[in-house]
Amino acid sequence: MRLSVFMLLFCLTAAGQVPVWIDTDPSMAPGGHEVDDGIALVQAFASREIQIRGVSVVFGNADLETASRIAKEFVGKFGPRAMPVFVGAGSANSLGQETEASLALANALRRERLTILVLGPATNVATVLKNHPELGDRIVAVIAVAGRRPGQRFAAGHTQEVPFRDLNFELDPEAFAVLLTSRVAIIFAPWEISSAVWITESDIRKASRNSAAMEWMLPSLVDWIAFWKTRFGASGFNPFDALAVGVMVDRKDLICTSMGASIESAVSDTSPGTKPYLLVRALDGAARKVTYCHTAGPAFKKHLLQRLGQRGRPAEK
Repeated sequence: MRLSVFMLLFCLTAAGQVPVWIDTDPSMAPGGHEVDDGIALVQAFASREIQIRGVSVVFGNADLETASRIAKEFVGKFGPRAMPVFVGAGSANSLGQETEASLALANALRRERLTILVLGPATNVATVLKNHPELGDRIVAVIAVAGRRPGQRFAAGHTQEVPFRDLNFELDPEAFAVLLTSRVAIIFAPWEISSAVWITESDIRKASRNSAAMEWMLPSLVDWIAFWKTRFGASGFNPFDALAVGVMVDRKDLICTSMGASIESAVSDTSPGTKPYLLVRALDGAARKVTYCHTAGPAFKKHLLQRLGQRGRPAEK
């Protein structure tokens, strides 16, 4: 009997450290800039369940130049020693154009099978699949921060008038279309699963006491929490990208379901007109099967904070 992708990842982790590639769009900086990529990177650095083979950068939360500068500094200071960081797509228009990141990921896949964490738009990974479709079988799974059920509204607090966009998807819908038309196993860690996990200022100050990476991010984290309080009336923030890493390292704390996925156009919930949506529904025989993670158990936050608060730089892997 063929194992589900979720069970396959469980078996791989039980057998030893799983090779992982991280594709990210970090923007953490003081002034109310998004910090969840930084949280996810610290979480991944502290997780012995995985071996990080490479980090690539894509546009998204910040422009490519800013995201690349932040990624290189952050990974250089706090990631596994000598960990390469590769610069990728600067916009959705770069889909299909080879970059340092797409070439590096393709070469890495030729060496071994990898699980790929997509923490931003899927442009870099989709470029590899579009230009080198034979490498699809070398991907164990793509874990992406994207997707929703029909009718879901992404609102964080009682004063948020305009909901969040499904940003990673909406910045490059065509890249996600490439993923869906491939044979690659896909796991979505969407807003739904992160919306019940709240990180407070007390949480991040406690974690920063021992963690050099969290201490480095502390001004950005405090400003991000202040932004959420002022803009959304929330007392903390949802660590969106941390749930994607959690699929690899804290699966026992997550509930995920096989569902069908499609891209559909409908009236926009964030601006006038229509827009595409990446939707999941109950699985039927014709649907593109994905794994949709929708519930985080009460232990997830505890385990996340334990990883974030680990002392010092991890040993070289």
